[in-house]
Amino acid sequence: MKHDFDPNKAVIPIAYPRLLLDLMVERGFSRQQVLHGSQLDELVFDKPEQRLTPAQFLFLILNCFYLSKDPALGYEMGLRTPVTSHGFLGYGVMSCANLEEAIKLAERFVRLRTVLMSFKLSIEGDFAIVEASANYPVGLLRQFVFESLLLSLARAGSFITGNGMNSGEIHFDFPEPSYYQAHKDKLPPIFFNKASNQLRFPKAFLKQPLIMADPVAAKLAAEQCERELALMDISDDIPSQVRAMLNHQQGEYPQLEQVAERLFMSSRTLKRRLQQAGLGFQQLLDEARKRDAIKLLQNTSLTVEQIALRLGYTDPANFTRAFKKWTGDTPSKYRS
Repeated sequence: MKHDFDPNKAVIPIAYPRLLLDLMVERGFSRQQVLHGSQLDELVFDKPEQRLTPAQFLFLILNCFYLSKDPALGYEMGLRTPVTSHGFLGYGVMSCANLEEAIKLAERFVRLRTVLMSFKLSIEGDFAIVEASANYPVGLLRQFVFESLLLSLARAGSFITGNGMNSGEIHFDFPEPSYYQAHKDKLPPIFFNKASNQLRFPKAFLKQPLIMADPVAAKLAAEQCERELALMDISDDIPSQVRAMLNHQQGEYPQLEQVAERLFMSSRTLKRRLQQAGLGFQQLLDEARKRDAIKLLQNTSLTVEQIALRLGYTDPANFTRAFKKWTGDTPSKYRS
């Protein structure tokens, strides 16, 4: 589903701008130099949940080109992007049973990581092809975007399969740049002036079991990606976003302050936005606990005491009282 492009909507995960910032710092530039003119505070790069707008990220890339005078930054960015920088999508890809499953997962959720690009998997003879397409024009940075994307995909594929990067090849639809020859020894085989931008590799790799395959982890990561995608699709519906975030993890739900930070607003603003919808944070938290309590009572053999603890109640009696208020029954009666 393609959405209208808003260059001022914060949708770019901070992991990618931070990689670029770290690369420039390693080359001797200060953070202040790299961020000059962007109106970005250094502290945003230390917050894993932070996102930048496409306009901010593209401005940052242009600044890096201007400072470094290095036209091969796209190569460096792609080669340095670890699978883990892709968040839950990266962990899901690593945990899939085989490469085909991993690519389809990435194809399904790529919008979580970039709104600028998309890709699709196809078969041509003995080759599997991942073809990348630009969803929106990015002007002078088009070459950088394709170089960094396809090289990061090649690096990820090599990492999760154990196959060398040279076992595949990359096609670009633009002419060979002047800087290619100086970098070709550390790149997979690359062909220029092709019809489209592609990563190509033997189709036999698709069924190859992945090194870190873990079906449980893959399922959990996919569920988290579904929640993140729902948040993107309801970005103007604050109550729905809060509901999507209220998922218990290790016996805890995120607090008001944590939810507000993830939504890039103050606690006071979040309270006000919820009040405008006739809701309160505690009301939504109770909704989440009721939802999860019913799910655990119906689908697990956990005791009432264990469920109470998992939902954050230190005293099972408090859980029983709350559950009876929600449903009219005690947890035990509801289960039976």
